[in-house]
Amino acid sequence: MNKFTAALGVAGITVASTVAAQNYPTGTIRYANFMPEGFTTSLIDQYVADEISARTDGKVKVQMFHGGTLGGPGEMVDLVGAGAVDIGNFPVGYFFSKFPVSGLMDSLPMVFPTADVVAQLTREGIAEIPEVKAEYDAANLHPFLFRGLPQYRLICSKPVKTLEDFKGLKVRTFGTFHPMMFSALGAVPVNMELTETYEGLQRGAVDCVNMNYQAAALFNLFEVAKYASDAEFGATPLFSGYVNKDVWDSWSSEFQTLFNEVIADAEVKAANEINAAEQSGLDKLLENGVELVPFEDQEAMEEAMPDFFDLWVAKVSETGKGEAATRHAEFIKERLAELSAAD
Repeated sequence: MNKFTAALGVAGITVASTVAAQNYPTGTIRYANFMPEGFTTSLIDQYVADEISARTDGKVKVQMFHGGTLGGPGEMVDLVGAGAVDIGNFPVGYFFSKFPVSGLMDSLPMVFPTADVVAQLTREGIAEIPEVKAEYDAANLHPFLFRGLPQYRLICSKPVKTLEDFKGLKVRTFGTFHPMMFSALGAVPVNMELTETYEGLQRGAVDCVNMNYQAAALFNLFEVAKYASDAEFGATPLFSGYVNKDVWDSWSSEFQTLFNEVIADAEVKAANEINAAEQSGLDKLLENGVELVPFEDQEAMEEAMPDFFDLWVAKVSETGKGEAATRHAEFIKERLAELSAAD
């Protein structure tokens, strides 16, 4: 029996609106977080659960399941969509076939400057591009909790100082377009989930892991990799949260409003704490013997990159959604230009 089947078997929940004065949902809301409990983002997920309980005077119960105990990120689309779990999170970039148009934000490296910008544009894209919302509706998901992660870096078992060092380098990647980035540099991309990175480095399946410093520290990669690079590969959206759409629709407008208020506060809290945790993550790596290797060829690396927006539109066009992809890409490029000009 796999986790999906097991979760369906044990869920046994119905979150329905009551006719009580507060019109809050009854039962326990099951919230699955695939990241470990102590990670900064997990604390934000826990904050959401705790605040919902506090702001309803304990009338609404949210039970957190950290660390993938109800299923990993690869299973969460089906778990939440089918109602086996009420709320879950996952990186949408893992699922190009299901979310070709909405996956832009979580797919493209070397595009976004900061975590704050990427969170803002993820939210705006869902509101502005009808096909994005349609993809989530088709998966029976209501997205929420938009957060970003700072620049992705490299944590390696060997130093990476120049473009030449990428030749033949085995690098942990994910999705469709991050592998293209490292292939363009002469590296060998190896797609694997976050939870597999420690063993991947330990066994030599990869030489480097592409992630931010705080995640590398959380997964104790300093035990199996003693070099970090300050090369910048772009900020990226953090995985969003998703409520089963039937559950969301069953909630009263009163409770939906309260939920959205909690999320707005959580997003502000996340922006502050995630940025602070990035420096703390680097500090922990250095304290555990990791050497920070300055990368000398950032500008040359950026010039060597293909146009990822064009690649993305071409890829999505293969699914028959090229027009929607073009609209989404143009919208994001315009907003990036506007935000840059405003700085």
